[in-house]
Amino acid sequence: MNFIRNKSKWIFLVLLIGILIGTSACQQGGSDGKGDIVAKVGEKTITADFYNKKLVFVKQDIENQYGDKIWSIDVDGKTYLQRVQEAVLDQMIDEEIIIQNMKQQGIKVDPEEVQKEYDIYKESVKDSKEWNEFIEKNKIDESFIKQQIETNIYLQRFQEKVIQDLNISDEALEKYYNEHKEEYEDIQVQASHILVKTEKEAKEILDKIKAGEDFAELAKEYSQDSSAANGGDLGYFRKGMMVPEFEEAAFSLSPGEISDPVKTKYGYHIIKVTDRKEEQKRFEDVKENVKYTLVQQAISDELQKMKSKIEIKKYPENIK
Repeated sequence: MNFIRNKSKWIFLVLLIGILIGTSACQQGGSDGKGDIVAKVGEKTITADFYNKKLVFVKQDIENQYGDKIWSIDVDGKTYLQRVQEAVLDQMIDEEIIIQNMKQQGIKVDPEEVQKEYDIYKESVKDSKEWNEFIEKNKIDESFIKQQIETNIYLQRFQEKVIQDLNISDEALEKYYNEHKEEYEDIQVQASHILVKTEKEAKEILDKIKAGEDFAELAKEYSQDSSAANGGDLGYFRKGMMVPEFEEAAFSLSPGEISDPVKTKYGYHIIKVTDRKEEQKRFEDVKENVKYTLVQQAISDELQKMKSKIEIKKYPENIK
């Protein structure tokens, strides 16, 4: 992974994976004090114990992908761990709001359905020594897992209801596509860069480039990024893959153009764009993506309506 990849994008990706493993766990608080709860949604509390069990699944999945050194990475002034902790709590609150709303509409989950899914789960992990050791170490009991299964079913029912109420026609999908064609353009640039610590260094190197010295050779000599060995070549990338300042500069350049020094949190970059690809995706190829966008927007809108009707309190000081 290149040094300048935008790490703040990771949070949402890994949480999506983590949610598949275990979803929110809410229960009535055991005391009137707030020392053992991390949030209150209406009259329901999210206890620190249940929150930590949820969090441990997400942390395990992240560490399996990126290693345990990821937690100290800075993400807009907070550690990566703090950002994940906040995101997990917000996710759990959203899930509890959805569950309460579904119950108010008379939509219930049959315990037999939960048991059936639990039996399938038990069968799938019975021979996994590593998984069962993980479960035992973190005190994940049957009750907790069944509650996660029940939550998943509620979330699935909620999504199905939103889709049913939305009733999207092919005409509506194509209309959205035509009105938002720029969202379905595949634009990529191929760029190289030279990364140094100070603006003074960057300007001196830029003068050398303007004097005719080879960009790739200067990158090999001066750049403090792992791409230096390849002459600073970062390959092709799309929007959203780099930090904003770098991305804005790179996508504003035409092939062959070189930027002035660009400051990011990693230092100062001199960017050279070597190629650019632009392609309009056909409606037929992105139809499902369009539908997904509309469904997600409908889910978000519905959730915001629910949030406006319920009292939410957070106690982040109880997150360890």
